[in-house]
Amino acid sequence: MNDSDRPHSEMTPQQFLISAAIFEGILLAIAFIGGWFTGINPTAQLRWSGADLLLGLLATLPMLAVLAVCMLSTLPALLQMRQLLKDMLGPVLLRCRLHDLLLLSLLAGICEEVFFRGFLFPWIASGNSFLGVMLSSLLFGLAHALTPGYAVFASFLGLYLTGLLAADATPNLLIPIVAHTLYDLIAFAALLLDLRRR
Repeated sequence: MNDSDRPHSEMTPQQFLISAAIFEGILLAIAFIGGWFTGINPTAQLRWSGADLLLGLLATLPMLAVLAVCMLSTLPALLQMRQLLKDMLGPVLLRCRLHDLLLLSLLAGICEEVFFRGFLFPWIASGNSFLGVMLSSLLFGLAHALTPGYAVFASFLGLYLTGLLAADATPNLLIPIVAHTLYDLIAFAALLLDLRRR
């Protein structure tokens, strides 16, 4: 099927990436504008560290274990969620190349972590730490509400990513950025492989 035969409602990979870049760019802009108003630098806890890069890579493993359980599960709710994701993302993902998925993962990993963990979490936590963890995680889930089940799943991932910062004596935003980016890349690749296999 060439581009002229494709239904107008179906996004091209370029349109998909542009839409994602706009959404992620808006989050990044809100983080810096909100940070300017509140006196919170959203990248204050971001620094280069080889050890923290390795921790970010290792922090991906529990997330991937949960992803594997969800991909292999035959629970009706998870099967329905996977099917909805395939229906929504499948047509465009099938036409994406590896570098498209890498760019998409980097956009999400960097922009969402700067917004949710770099700005939103410390802003709310300055008044109440527990509320900061819970509310930033819930809002992270709502931002990923492709389906109600996926919103719940993403909220737990957000809770985990926030915990990577909240539980660290010397928090570094690099850790959740790396974990988030690598998780997204592998999740996109797994969904793509599943779609191609079927």
